[in-house]
Amino acid sequence: MIHTRKEALPTPQSMKFAVRRALRSTLLELGSGTKAELSERLGISFPTVSKVMELMVQEGEVNLLGQDESSGGRRANRYAFNPDYMLGLAVYYEKEQSVYTVFNWNGDLLERKAEDGILHRGPEALASQMANWTRRYPEIRSIAVGMPAAVRDGLIFHVPSYGTFQDYNLQSYLEDLFSIPVIVENDMNAAVLGYHNLSGSEEASLVYVYLGHNGPGAGLLINGNVVRGRSFFTGEISFVPMSEGSNFQDILERNRSVMSSLIEPDQEQIDALSRLSAAFAAILNPDAILWCEHNLSPSALVSIKERASAYVPERHLPEMLLRDWEHDYLAGLQRIALDMMISDTSAM
Repeated sequence: MIHTRKEALPTPQSMKFAVRRALRSTLLELGSGTKAELSERLGISFPTVSKVMELMVQEGEVNLLGQDESSGGRRANRYAFNPDYMLGLAVYYEKEQSVYTVFNWNGDLLERKAEDGILHRGPEALASQMANWTRRYPEIRSIAVGMPAAVRDGLIFHVPSYGTFQDYNLQSYLEDLFSIPVIVENDMNAAVLGYHNLSGSEEASLVYVYLGHNGPGAGLLINGNVVRGRSFFTGEISFVPMSEGSNFQDILERNRSVMSSLIEPDQEQIDALSRLSAAFAAILNPDAILWCEHNLSPSALVSIKERASAYVPERHLPEMLLRDWEHDYLAGLQRIALDMMISDTSAM
């Protein structure tokens, strides 16, 4: 006799949440809708849509905008999200500063502020600084945290510059402290996700390279999906071997100006950057390699691409672009926080 595992049947509560989540996503996409429009678009019965929508109106999540013009019958009510019903907090931590942004359902920025860098002081100092924001904005229902570290499911496992965070589950710590859903993400994964979301190219393959204060790193996205790797170590490009026993970070650090704004790398560094670009081209064949505009000058980028063509035929090299790293980074964190808001169950 063959025994098969029985799948758990959906409960009324889980079905109601699934409908609510679908309505959130669709209203965010469309901007507004009638119950009939939403029912048809989602393939969910009109009575079910109507019941859940009325609950969302009662709780203040959805506003009644008014009634559509009559087409001969009863005029339909049109609904839209209350954009301030739930807020998101996106924050990234760097050596010299902590940058906080608060935004609403529509992605409208309500506040942005740079505060003192506190990574060197450890998790408790980070949480203390964050608590000021959760107190000021009690409507915050999701928190996306960007860290200059390798992260696996909220656990920070590779962070050479800040030992107090090593092997520390920052996500669990913050969720227990604030009772708010939290995602902790690697900085470059968030940046490449943010650029991808802003560009609107769903199937793009991208590499985003950062040569920052905490050492070089990269975010990789293939066919629209962030690549994390077997042990979530993808993008730790400081370890890429170069020549004569040196790795990529060794060569960058031979000229400390690599950490300054709009650098002009020396020839050895140009060669290292071009070898890295050629490796990405040969292994991943991405659409573009994105570089932080505060790391490289336009002329340096031209030199890197010219040198890379000595290693890989030019027609196979990706487009190379200078980007506003903070803009893309925060866009990625905000996207992550918005996705958590859509999945929020606390209002159920």
